[in-house]
Amino acid sequence: MSHTFPKRELDARPGNDDPRHQPMGEFTPGAVRSGYHMDLRGVAGSYGPPAEAEAWLELLVARREHVMPVSVLQLGLGAWQRSVDRDDPHREGWAQVAASVADWAAIDMDGHGRFAHLQPMPHTYRIPAPWYSAMAQGLGVSLLVRHGLEADARRAAASLLDPAYGLVSDTPEGRILEEYPAEPFPHVLNGWMWALFGLYDLAHGDGDLDAGLGSTARAEFEAGYASLVAQLPHYETGRGWSTYDRYPHPIANVASPFYHRLHVEMLRAMERLAPQDGLGRDLAGTADRWESALGRPVTRVTAVARKVGFRLVRPRGRAA
Repeated sequence: MSHTFPKRELDARPGNDDPRHQPMGEFTPGAVRSGYHMDLRGVAGSYGPPAEAEAWLELLVARREHVMPVSVLQLGLGAWQRSVDRDDPHREGWAQVAASVADWAAIDMDGHGRFAHLQPMPHTYRIPAPWYSAMAQGLGVSLLVRHGLEADARRAAASLLDPAYGLVSDTPEGRILEEYPAEPFPHVLNGWMWALFGLYDLAHGDGDLDAGLGSTARAEFEAGYASLVAQLPHYETGRGWSTYDRYPHPIANVASPFYHRLHVEMLRAMERLAPQDGLGRDLAGTADRWESALGRPVTRVTAVARKVGFRLVRPRGRAA
């Protein structure tokens, strides 16, 4: 790519097989096919070289009742990023993996354009099957748009935006796109932002997009962005650490170090997409404060201890 990126981004290029290293990606705002907002190349690389990743994909989707759509779609986006990375020696193989995931996504959606989870949510929230996720819908939109499958992207976005499908919640400070349709809504921060990326990509795609849906996606992204800025203080604990969600657990569900860093990187990417300069500055200030918390050992240790305490109360094997 010929784009110029800040040194910080270039220094954050992930290893080939580290799925938990997800920094801000390389992209040009408004140019969807220039890149993707978050760097998921490590997710794709964790499956091995392209031939092995293709085999893993076949295994992942072989038993539909066990499919986790988010995992499959992130593999597809990471493979797509590798396919447009001129430094990757296996670009053609990764392009095939990404295309395979996009084809799966176009076929897998139900008649309403939704990616179904056919197992109950196994932990943290009580959600019976089938259930749907704004995060999966947003990832699907982002992948489909990049493969020129605008009609399928429209289907995925329509179900994301339709309140009848339970993927959005209204709050006094604006709408939230919900990763998990629990009762009450948990307002998961990272899932909300993944879904917003999908709306942005739909609004700025360069394919044959229905003008009405494109305008709606743009308006919903801008409204969601303003809502995110307004509600970020609700996700901040003392010491500048973030929470994973706002569900009324017995104790706060503080973010693990992985998710706290992911929050920081996602806010950096969101800052670059700001529909208004002032909103971007607000996000930058929060990202700076949260990033500073990562560098304080006592704060990190306290956050880990609080997370361990949370999991003692809410074990992964038990839903709320």
